[in-house]
Amino acid sequence: MTFVYARRGGSDTGNTDAILDTTKNLLTGEGKFKTEFGSVTSLENDLLLLAAVVYATDRCTKRGEREDAPRDLHISVPVVNIGVLQPETRRIEQILRKLSSDSWTLTLRQVNGSLEKSLGQSATLGKTLLFSGGLDSLAAAIDLGLAGDKLQLVSHLTHNQPMAAAQEQLVELMSSRLGLSFPHRRFMVTAKSTNPSPQLTFDAESSQRTRSFLFLTLAALCARRAGHNKIVVIAENGQMAVHLPATEGRIGPFSTRTAHPEILKLMEQFLSSVLSLSISIENPYINRTKAEVISPVIQRLPEAVPVSSSCWKNARLSGTATHCGFCIPCILRRIAIETHGSDSTAYARNLFAETLDVLSGDDDDGRRNLIDYGLFVQMVLNTPASEVTIVWPELISPSITVADTMAMYKRAASEAQSVLGKYPGLTPLLQ
Repeated sequence: MTFVYARRGGSDTGNTDAILDTTKNLLTGEGKFKTEFGSVTSLENDLLLLAAVVYATDRCTKRGEREDAPRDLHISVPVVNIGVLQPETRRIEQILRKLSSDSWTLTLRQVNGSLEKSLGQSATLGKTLLFSGGLDSLAAAIDLGLAGDKLQLVSHLTHNQPMAAAQEQLVELMSSRLGLSFPHRRFMVTAKSTNPSPQLTFDAESSQRTRSFLFLTLAALCARRAGHNKIVVIAENGQMAVHLPATEGRIGPFSTRTAHPEILKLMEQFLSSVLSLSISIENPYINRTKAEVISPVIQRLPEAVPVSSSCWKNARLSGTATHCGFCIPCILRRIAIETHGSDSTAYARNLFAETLDVLSGDDDDGRRNLIDYGLFVQMVLNTPASEVTIVWPELISPSITVADTMAMYKRAASEAQSVLGKYPGLTPLLQ
């Protein structure tokens, strides 16, 4: 079990084994929020701290191997508006458990402060878009911008400099090439590598399963300040949003649910409740393949493709490479781009040009990812409609329309077959 005790500037005392302190080792984005909006209310501060503690605890607590991957995480967070947040404790725990497949226990502690009063904002027709620097959020910014939507972009920053640079360059390209200029609000929320607390190893865990809890909280707070109290847009292709496990070995903590429809609905309920607003969280791409999503980028801003960042490992690359080339997001990205034509992304490893039979064995992540995805493609194409919920019980959800979801996956599988079929060394994946 990992117990993390959060403090605001060392103002209270408690467990000294694992401490996240806003003056020592935790950045919550509070300072940037004040810069962007001129002030920060006590409720906004409570939510920024809660989301930062969740994210930092996730990143600072290394998973075990295989059966030991799930973690038992307890966090204690000081808040001013405990009367607003306490009734949502169980729902927050439910969201976090679904996101990371871990056991989460949240304790809220009352601290002194002025309770938030109504901001008095009126609603506008604008939209708030979570802008990660990847192809999907770029496509949404282009789609919505060209449609004339009043848009603000919200980004989450960590110590990942390649991702931060990609965000900046993509915003500049949209402005200079397409005439699309949006307010771009970026928040550094992370645990500091200096002044570490005992039992916490910063950036020890790379999966970042709970990042969308933080990202959606930031976006909702920005939407409220801008008066966009109806629409928060998270752009994620249906393949990654539903994210059916490629094999039985990828269920639970090995499968991300960061943009899953169930998560978005729960976050919508949580944020609407605590902010006393009717917030709507949409994913306009839930029934589109990644190749379908990125079509406006290919057509309108192709020079942005190699700038965008999709890789889970990009912060650990050296040289000129921007993508590892062998993680699942890189494989899906490459298939999507090559569905439209050539791919100019700087991959550290040209996995598709290798020969599957002679890759370096079962401990080769690239080989394992390709094989798992190849098996998944064949299962999607060959599983009859009457059996899909038996093969993938994850589809049994009030938030998922099975027929639409499987139609999307079948299109994605056909795209994969078409692209992978161009590489002679990968033909075993198609058999």
